[in-house]
Amino acid sequence: MFTPEQMQQIHVVFSNRDIDPVAEVIVRLGTLQVVDSVELESWAGTLEKAGTGEESEALRLRRERVETLIRDLRLNDSLEKIEFEPDDWESIDVKLDSIVRQVRDEQALRDRCEQEYDRLRELRRRIGEAPLHNIQVENRDAYSYLAIETGRVADSNLDLLRRHLEDVLHVLTPLNTLGGFTTLIVITLRRDKGRLDAALQEAGFQRIAPDHTATAVSPGVLKDADRQIEEIQGRIEKIQSRLDVIARKHDDFLRRTLFRIRHESLKTQIIRFFRKTEQTFLLSGWLPRTSLNPLIAELKHATGNRCVIETMPAENVESVRAGRTEVPVRLRNPKIFRPFELITSAYGVPAYQTIDPTPVVAISFLLMFGMMFGDVGHGAVLLLLGFLLSFGSRSRTTGQAGGILIYAGLSSILFGFLFGSVFGIEHWLPSIWVRPMDSISRLFKTAIYFGIGMICVSIAINVINGLMRRDLIHVLLDKAGLVAAVLYWSGIVIVTRILSADPSIRGKTPILIIILLASAMTLLFLREPILHLAEGRKKLYPDGVATGIIGGLMEVLEIVLGFLTNTVSFIRVAAFGLAHTGLLMAVFSLSDMVGGVGSVLIHLFGNIVIILLEGMIVTIQVMRLEFYEFFGRFFKEGTVLYHPVHVETGCGMTRP
Repeated sequence: MFTPEQMQQIHVVFSNRDIDPVAEVIVRLGTLQVVDSVELESWAGTLEKAGTGEESEALRLRRERVETLIRDLRLNDSLEKIEFEPDDWESIDVKLDSIVRQVRDEQALRDRCEQEYDRLRELRRRIGEAPLHNIQVENRDAYSYLAIETGRVADSNLDLLRRHLEDVLHVLTPLNTLGGFTTLIVITLRRDKGRLDAALQEAGFQRIAPDHTATAVSPGVLKDADRQIEEIQGRIEKIQSRLDVIARKHDDFLRRTLFRIRHESLKTQIIRFFRKTEQTFLLSGWLPRTSLNPLIAELKHATGNRCVIETMPAENVESVRAGRTEVPVRLRNPKIFRPFELITSAYGVPAYQTIDPTPVVAISFLLMFGMMFGDVGHGAVLLLLGFLLSFGSRSRTTGQAGGILIYAGLSSILFGFLFGSVFGIEHWLPSIWVRPMDSISRLFKTAIYFGIGMICVSIAINVINGLMRRDLIHVLLDKAGLVAAVLYWSGIVIVTRILSADPSIRGKTPILIIILLASAMTLLFLREPILHLAEGRKKLYPDGVATGIIGGLMEVLEIVLGFLTNTVSFIRVAAFGLAHTGLLMAVFSLSDMVGGVGSVLIHLFGNIVIILLEGMIVTIQVMRLEFYEFFGRFFKEGTVLYHPVHVETGCGMTRP
């Protein structure tokens, strides 16, 4: 907590006959971030690479087949708590062949049904465009996209006609039966006219010449088309049900097999990071200090103690101290703060051996959000949305966002009780602290004091970061160092006394404060020559004395204005809290003007708009204050996240 987890560098030299057991240990434990040894030790470049890391053709084909089956069967590809498929590869391949055949047969049948379904829908649409209730049969040729035939066929040949038309998209509707013959109408698309004529001829179809007194086409035509569409839909649903049965039956097998394939693939990929001599291999990587001993024990066991292991704390590695190598960063925060790692990561990854601001971000974010969006009802809605988002998604990022929403909802509820507001209604609850519109001055003072506190915390973190790096000049003379802190605190005392309501201290500043302020400004003015002197440079003002003096004045002015604008910027916390109340007042005013059912609708939609729109705006404003007014004073960004080798994701290997 408060700093990224301490990391260890590890080098392992082992016999070439132990390469497979070593790779097995690395993949199984999943704690080592493997790197090419050249990244850590330049001399390793003289050693040959151990392999290409390409998976075998057989393994690649198995992986593609399994991944395709999981996708086609709509299975969850998560491999959490999944074990190896124990069968040998030959048995696995036989079972995969069987599943592939079943799925392909069903998919082919479903594809044909879907094609027929689409064609039937098109035919139904075309028929529906024709005013069948009003056209005379003699006018059937007027519809260029349809082929319409009216006639009669012997009752004994009716089934024969249906069979011949099975492969032709059509609608066949009997009109009447008389004397062993059925009068009917057949409709197909114009493009199938040739196939229709052949089927009619085979069945002995006798066309009926239309006359001017012919009746309109039967509306049963549309019903027959709809019936056929429903039948096709039913067939598609049955096929999908059979695919679902296949999915449930083979779910565990497919995921166990995928786990085993990824495991084997990772072992192959890891080897490309090894360096080798004629008889030995060299492995290098990073891992958390807490995971070091288990890895060493497993490696010794896997190699029968035929290995040499060298470890070193990351901060002692020469290339790290020289700034040539970045140490992977792994954040470590209590579970309650972990969702807010999403906010920290959005700005950047804190560098190794610097303060991780996530706990401070969590507390300050919730305080500012609650003050800007304080309402019991609105907070309850956010709380519900947070639970739905957090527990309804398998994505880690979405889960973190849901967690933040849950905490934001709780903060809004807390401040809602402090403000005495439920969906903007203020007579249901007493105000524990203040009514925003009745205590504007108090609200603004609170926001300013909060801003002062945030800036002081940012200075403290910056100083601690400097001490951890043993950079005393940075600790003293940085723009957010101890001297700048003295300047800021002196300025706060002076402004507080000028604005004080107490006549005994108003406008009276202790001489000590003035001396501290003047001393701090002088040191910051001389910051450049002091830094050059500490670095052993001969010229204190390399660009000239006049330029140095102007630069010093601008530096002091920049620091003073920066502190001023950063502090005043926190006024927006109170301003948006008042805006929240003002918007709710506007909703109530509109509601009172309308009355009745309209009043209820205005209340409903007004609150929805406030929750969605203002909730988003408040979040943006809080993030802005965190990033620009807080992070900007101390944050040192790292570039490498800790990604250990992991079967589920296949990560943990930086391309050499």
